[in-house]
Amino acid sequence: MMHIAIVAGLTLTLFVLVRRGLIHVDMSFPWLVAILVLGFLSTNERFVNWTAAQLGIIYEPIAIVFLTIFVLLGLLTMLLIGYSSLRRRQIQMMRHMVAQDLAMQERKLRDRKTS
Repeated sequence: MMHIAIVAGLTLTLFVLVRRGLIHVDMSFPWLVAILVLGFLSTNERFVNWTAAQLGIIYEPIAIVFLTIFVLLGLLTMLLIGYSSLRRRQIQMMRHMVAQDLAMQERKLRDRKTS
């Protein structure tokens, strides 16, 4: 029963973070799926034993730890891709703004020379 309370608590925490605007919905959905799937599957003894057998792990609970690390690395990779995309767009915007600023300064210099 405690495992259900922990999974529910983590899910509720995620919803509170989304509600307060600390994380965006599109970035929180993979975390929600990971919490629910790993949370409930890790409490199923048959799944834990099967996963350990498939991975060749003698101590079964370590299999869930490995799965969790794998999922976390996947989620972090998704976040890194999103961050890189935002960074690329930010650089493009800065280049565009600098080009506009330089063009405006050149126009001002030409206007001063002509007058």
